[in-house]
Amino acid sequence: MDNSQVAIAEIYGGILIGIILIIIIFLMLNDVIRNRMYSACNRTLSSTQKIHRLSVDSKTAEYLKRYHHESLYRVNEYISKKDNIIRYRLCLRKRSFDFYLKKQNLWNYKVLAIQMY
Repeated sequence: MDNSQVAIAEIYGGILIGIILIIIIFLMLNDVIRNRMYSACNRTLSSTQKIHRLSVDSKTAEYLKRYHHESLYRVNEYISKKDNIIRYRLCLRKRSFDFYLKKQNLWNYKVLAIQMY
């Protein structure tokens, strides 16, 4: 191998490492954003006043008040976005809920409504 081939291999190797690094950073940022949305939903369940105010109907409010001490979990991550409103599907015990979130700033989310289906 002459020097030009070694230099080209170093350049392509550096580009490949850079691309891999960008992908890893993107995946880590995506995980942090999902954890922030999850924690916003959990914080909402900590207050029964918030549950009553944000629930779409009384059936949802009663179920959440009864089991608010248990933790939410994700079954199959369903997240959709429409007009700056994020719909995040989480489960509590045996029921599924849609949490409607709005992004306040880069890291914080606000729960606008909760709907059981």
